[in-house]
Amino acid sequence: MALKKCKECGEQISTKAEACPKCGAKAPKKTSAVTWFVLILIIFGVYVANMSPTPSSNSSSSGNVTSESKRKSKSAEVKTSKPTWGNTQSKDEMTGKRSSYATSPTVGPNAPMDFPYQDTKAWLGVGCDGGSEWAYIGFSNSPNLNDTETEDGYNVIRTRFKWDDTVETDTLTQKWGAKFIHFQDYRSAISHIASASVAVLELDWHGQRPVHFEFSLRGSSSALARMRNECSNY
Repeated sequence: MALKKCKECGEQISTKAEACPKCGAKAPKKTSAVTWFVLILIIFGVYVANMSPTPSSNSSSSGNVTSESKRKSKSAEVKTSKPTWGNTQSKDEMTGKRSSYATSPTVGPNAPMDFPYQDTKAWLGVGCDGGSEWAYIGFSNSPNLNDTETEDGYNVIRTRFKWDDTVETDTLTQKWGAKFIHFQDYRSAISHIASASVAVLELDWHGQRPVHFEFSLRGSSSALARMRNECSNY
């Protein structure tokens, strides 16, 4: 007969005894093979469940990726969007006469210019003073142009202007040494400014080859409406 020690009192008892004859402590029951098999299945099932991604975590991850993509797309849109036309006003302190203007963003030439015009900027604009309107191009440096016709106090310039895909020859005037050139047919120019999307000016600038300035017309019609509203009060 096989013997074993009682875990409670240390007495030698039979391995078949259900309780210790000395202290009465019950012998521990053996775990059956079926019980061990069921326990192994449960542990394996828990392991597999922990290794598999849950639907909620996938959804959260997908939502984060989508939000990040939208944020980057919006950021890129802001960076690439062009500034719109704006409005300014001026007043002659001597006469009290007021003027209002709608102007494009300032741009440089499409190709770099050489010294001393390498920093030249230009803008397209429309002005009014309550009684009249005019259209013009302003420059940071006075344009020094070839092939002009000299008149009394001003030069006449005939050059190409491109409104969207339409190219036409326009006549402009420049007072001697002025930083502005004005459209002779200002009504046609203002109509183009209000309806087109892009305008490109070509100038035969002395010593600089043909020079081109591209003006965005985004927001021009709204700026013209604000300008005229201001002028209606002059």
